[in-house]
Amino acid sequence: MNAGRAHRLFTDEALRELSTSPRDRLRRRLERSDVDGLGEELAALEHEHRGQRERYLDWVTTILDTAVQRHGRAGLRALTVRTLAFFAAYPGVDPVRDEEPAPMADEVAAAAGRGDAGAALAIFDQREAEWRSAVDVLRDWLSALLSQVYAGYGPDELEAFHRRRGEDALRGLMRDIDRPAGERLVNLVRLLQGHFTDVVISEDDEKFTIVQDPCGTCARQVLDGRFAAGLGLAVVTDEHPVTWGGRPTTIYRTHVPVWHVEMARERLGVPWPVNRCPAGLDGGACTILLYKDPHDPASVDRLPSTSESATPATKGRS
Repeated sequence: MNAGRAHRLFTDEALRELSTSPRDRLRRRLERSDVDGLGEELAALEHEHRGQRERYLDWVTTILDTAVQRHGRAGLRALTVRTLAFFAAYPGVDPVRDEEPAPMADEVAAAAGRGDAGAALAIFDQREAEWRSAVDVLRDWLSALLSQVYAGYGPDELEAFHRRRGEDALRGLMRDIDRPAGERLVNLVRLLQGHFTDVVISEDDEKFTIVQDPCGTCARQVLDGRFAAGLGLAVVTDEHPVTWGGRPTTIYRTHVPVWHVEMARERLGVPWPVNRCPAGLDGGACTILLYKDPHDPASVDRLPSTSESATPATKGRS
């Protein structure tokens, strides 16, 4: 038997602890008057938020650069016009922040040290809201740009734009492949929590199953009303690799089958990891299957099916 499948690596209690949200960990510390290490823990969370903001800034930059390379001045002009339309509509959705929020760790720790748990939680909640705003505007902007690429050039060109950015994204993922399976899980969970995702984790001999409900990026984009806010974000339905072969897929989500299926297969022979995203404007749970053996052929059979229906989201839409 493959060593990656041989045994459980975590107890159920350890998985529950790993699944605990940053806010719940903070609240628990405050209830126990345990402030040792609190600042370091919050700084680590902010590091993940900051990393996501930087990756989105790089992604927007790559989209614009790719437009110039592939379509010249006309391509860049089309995305510039789309940017104007996007920001004209966006302030009614959420505040636009051009700088990252002030660090929270010292302020939260100081309030906790004074025994003011309420103030500590209030500071945390405010900073997390500011981080969500700072990250979401970039997620939604790049989604608008990709919607323009799709509208102007079709799914083949959308895939080409994803592949250009995916080269950098996959480089980081491939570095993680050689780490121990348990370490890969911890790194992924920290990344997801940096996306404002609540997770529940389970384990069997071959893999970890991570349920996001909702996903902190794609599903929350739907639930927060971004497809009902006049932003013109696309839902792609073509029978094409960007849709897992014909599954209704929100424009942001189209990067998943390109990066984690097509490009991962070219490098590993199998998808990595397996993202079982909801279809269409379904804002429900999203499941990630993280195989202990990154080359496990079983992962191929667990990809989302084109026969799965798209269920409209009912929360957060106007």
